Amino acid sequence: MTTTPDDEPLAAAEPAFADRLVDDLGLGVVIEALLFVADRSLTVDEIAEITGAPAADVSDSMSRLENVYTDRGIVLLQHADGYRLVSSPRAATFCRRLLGLETRARLSRAALETLGIIAYRQPVTRSEIEDIRGVDADSALATLLARGLVEEVGRLDTPGRPVQFGTSDLFLAYFGIASLSALPELDLPDPEHGEATSSATGDD
Repeated sequence: MTTTPDDEPLAAAEPAFADRLVDDLGLGVVIEALLFVADRSLTVDEIAEITGAPAADVSDSMSRLENVYTDRGIVLLQHADGYRLVSSPRAATFCRRLLGLETRARLSRAALETLGIIAYRQPVTRSEIEDIRGVDADSALATLLARGLVEEVGRLDTPGRPVQFGTSDLFLAYFGIASLSALPELDLPDPEHGEATSSATGDD
């Protein structure tokens, strides 16, 4: 049996086929599909690698998608350097009703205070949270970690290498904001000096 170019295995032809498909569909359409099927946030670099498109073109398409999903039932969330499609927080009541989650427990005041500190000071350690609140943060942190609203994002380069915490992309969906830059400005005390510091993004 002879093999002709037309009999070339599909796997070998996939890269070129994928490139043509991106051109035929449009990069924005491909990115939208990737975000839809992903079970986690995708970065610009990941999408660029998958599609073969330059990272700058992916970023431009992301900006256009953000405009497309303004005031829609699906929103594009940006957290850290990742993007994710989620249902609009404004429709959360109906989504919870569909999923049988109407009896959702509210966060305690302690958990909300701790979450606010993490959102504005991230990355932040347990001891830094406790310095700001003046009380133990174990219970509140455990609640937030169990809800998936915060996550471990690294370790501080000091003796003992304490864990640093930051907000997750679920945090954005929970409170109905598209990125940390949308957080209002808030003065929080400096954990070392007790002085207020202004922050709008949570980055020191």
